[in-house]
Amino acid sequence: MKFNFNLKNLFLNLLVLVAAIIIIFPIFWIFLMSLKSSAQVMEWPPVFIFEPTLDNYKVLFDISVAGSSNYGTIRINFLEPILNSVIISGGAVLVSLIIGIPAGYILARSNFKFKEDIGFFILGFRFAPLILVIIPMFYFFTKLGIKDTYFGMVWVYQVITLPMIIWLTRVYVEDIPIELEEAAFVDGASVLHVIYKIILPLLRPGLVGASLLVFLLAWHNFALGLLLASKKAPVTVALLKLLNPGINFYPVMACGLVISMIVPILLIFLGQKHFVKGLTFGAVK
Repeated sequence: MKFNFNLKNLFLNLLVLVAAIIIIFPIFWIFLMSLKSSAQVMEWPPVFIFEPTLDNYKVLFDISVAGSSNYGTIRINFLEPILNSVIISGGAVLVSLIIGIPAGYILARSNFKFKEDIGFFILGFRFAPLILVIIPMFYFFTKLGIKDTYFGMVWVYQVITLPMIIWLTRVYVEDIPIELEEAAFVDGASVLHVIYKIILPLLRPGLVGASLLVFLLAWHNFALGLLLASKKAPVTVALLKLLNPGINFYPVMACGLVISMIVPILLIFLGQKHFVKGLTFGAVK
């Protein structure tokens, strides 16, 4: 019996294991913090064996009895910012799909002057500093009376979601043989019929992956929500507000981080097959 010892494979496996530990440990540590008391969080050296408590989660969702926790009568109601993030991020993705799919299709199939310039101009909004958008949008939204509203937030989040949807749709459409559309046109199909009956079914895996990607980008955005929302603030801004200089709120903030990670992780878990297809769709011609 031969014993094959591949030092290279062993090294690569150890490297992957070390990388996984480095990535997972902060999440594991945050989860431990969410189950500790304020005193245990500040202990040094850190405590790994302790009696867990759910008081921090009760405080986070306003279900603890006044005076029964370490934080007295403080009320947070963290469910509201979670709902805000779901509505804003989900609405931004939906609007981007409605506008971005036709735009991406046109960029992929049509030939007109300055097409590439227009495409890169749209993509440039994704990489431009958000401060370029926030200042004029703050003034504009205030004048229109849509500041701190779902409509206004979904609108401004298009800066994050729409360019990605347009460009990913363009790449996905270019990967579909144009002969399928030409055959449909010969049979008398209209452009809308071709898009909804032929293109969209073929784009479904890619669009699901693209939607998950831009949803995560919108969910984790911080700057837009910080300056353009108060009552409709997303979960990232709500987490910042838990940093109270007068109270050791770290365990409750850790609970908020754990809860805020549940929605993205759940979406990735449910759509991981489409997510992988969406990221690789169009990569190989």
